[in-house]
Amino acid sequence: MSTHKNSGEIQHIEATEKYALQGGEHVEAVSDGVVDIDEGFDPVAVKRVMRKIDMRLIPILTFMYLVSAMDRANLALARAANQNQMVIDLQLQIGNRYSIATLAFFIPYIILEVPSQAGLRQFGAKLWLGGATVLWGVMMLCMGFVETWQQLTALRALLGVFEATLFPGAAYLISCWYPRRFMATRMSYFFIGAMFLQAFSGIMAWGIGDSLHTKGGLHGWQWIFIIYGLITIFIGICAVILIIDFPDKASFLTDKEREIVLTRIQRDRNDAVYDHLTFKKVMVHLADVRIWLFGLFFCAAALCIYALAYFLPQILAGMGFDNKMSQILTAPPSFYSPIPCVIMAKLADKYNWRMHMVALNAVITVVGVAMFSQLAKEQVAARYVGVFLATGGCQALIPLITAWSQTCIRSQSKRAVMSATVVAWGGIGGILASVSFRQAEIPHYTTGIFLTIGLNAFAAVGSFLLWLYFMSQNRKADRGEKVLEGDPDFRFQ
Repeated sequence: MSTHKNSGEIQHIEATEKYALQGGEHVEAVSDGVVDIDEGFDPVAVKRVMRKIDMRLIPILTFMYLVSAMDRANLALARAANQNQMVIDLQLQIGNRYSIATLAFFIPYIILEVPSQAGLRQFGAKLWLGGATVLWGVMMLCMGFVETWQQLTALRALLGVFEATLFPGAAYLISCWYPRRFMATRMSYFFIGAMFLQAFSGIMAWGIGDSLHTKGGLHGWQWIFIIYGLITIFIGICAVILIIDFPDKASFLTDKEREIVLTRIQRDRNDAVYDHLTFKKVMVHLADVRIWLFGLFFCAAALCIYALAYFLPQILAGMGFDNKMSQILTAPPSFYSPIPCVIMAKLADKYNWRMHMVALNAVITVVGVAMFSQLAKEQVAARYVGVFLATGGCQALIPLITAWSQTCIRSQSKRAVMSATVVAWGGIGGILASVSFRQAEIPHYTTGIFLTIGLNAFAAVGSFLLWLYFMSQNRKADRGEKVLEGDPDFRFQ
C-alpha cells in the first residue's frame, strides 16, 4: 500500500493526534469500559453539536432508507393490487416465477455489499449514496412499463445492484459520527423512522392501484411502480444536495465543532483517523468470526422482516380478511414498531444492555411469529396481535444488532467491512424468505414459519453466548493479560 499522503490528509492526521491528547494525557478506560469522552468540553456546546449533526445526517438517511425499503418490498403490494392483475399480465402464477422475481434482487445485493463500501470514501457520501438512490429510482420507474416477467426480474436485479450501497454505507457513516454509547439510538432513529413511514406504503399502494387503474392505458400495479419510482428519484436528488460527508470533510461544522466530534470519537475508541480499505485488510477483517455471528443474527431478523413485507397480505388473507383489508391491515403493526425500537435502543445505549436487548427482541419475534401462524388457527385477534409483536421485535433487532456490531470493533476499514458483511446477511434473509415462504403453502407457510422461529431462537441464544465471551475477554484485558482490538484501553460492550 502506498504511503503517499496529500497535505490535507497529513493535516487531518496531525489534528486528530492532537485531539486524542486533548486535555492532557490519553483518557484511560475505567473498569466497565466507559471513558469520559466529554472531558474539557462545554456540555452545552457538545449538545449543540450533536443536535446539529442529528438534523443534518439522520433525516435524509431516513428518507433514503424509506424509499429503499418501499421499493424492494412493493412487489407484494403491486401483486395484490386490482385482484392480482400483475400476476395475470405477467403470468407470474406459472411455476416459481414470482419467487424468482423476488429472489433476483438479493443476488447482486449480497455480492456487492462489501465492494460498494470502497466507493463511499472515494466519491463521497453525496454522490455515492445519492447517485445510487437516483439510479434505483429509475429502475422502479421502468418496472411500470414491463411486459414480461423476465423484464421485471432483470430490473429487480438492477435494483439490487444500486440498493447494495445504501444500508451498509449509512450504517458506516453513522458509526463514524457518533461515540459508541449513542450508536443504537441513532441507528434506531434512522431505521425505524423509515419503517414507520413505510407503514403508509400499503395504504398508498392500495389508493394508487384503485384510483389510477386503467388511467392512461395502464393498470394499477404499473402506476404503483411509476409513482414510487418518481418519489425515489426526487429523494435521491435531495440526497445529492443535502447529505453530509465524514467528520473530517464536514464543511457545515466550525473548526471547534469538528474538534469536539473527532476528540470524542478518538477518546471513545481511538479510530478517528481513516485507514484506507485495501483487499488485504478486507481479508483480515473477514477472518474475524464475530462478523459472521452478527451476520447470522441480522439474517434472522431480516428473514422475518422480508417475510412480513412480501407475504403479510397473503397471511392476513388466510385469517379471513378480504383483498382490501389485507393491504390496509399491513400498516398498524408498523405504526407500533417504533415504540419498542426506540425504547430498547435507548436502554441499550444508556445501560450498555446490548446483548440483553438483542436476545429479548429475538424472543419477542419468536413468540409473535408463533402467534400469527397456524399454531392458533381460530383466534384471529390473537393472531393479529402476534403480527404486532413479530413486527416490533424483528424491526427493533436491526438497529440493535447493527449498533452492537459497530461497538465491539476498532478502525474505520473494519467498520466498513463489518457493516457491509452484516447487512449482506440481511440479503440472505431475504432469499430465505423468498424460498421458504412457498407459493404451494399459502396461507399457512409452514416451512417459512418454522425457519423464522428457529433462526430467531438461534439469535437469542447465540447473542447470550457471544456476550459471555466478550465479558471474559474484558476481564482478561482488565488484568493486563490481553489487548483487545489493538488498544489497551478498548473494552467490548
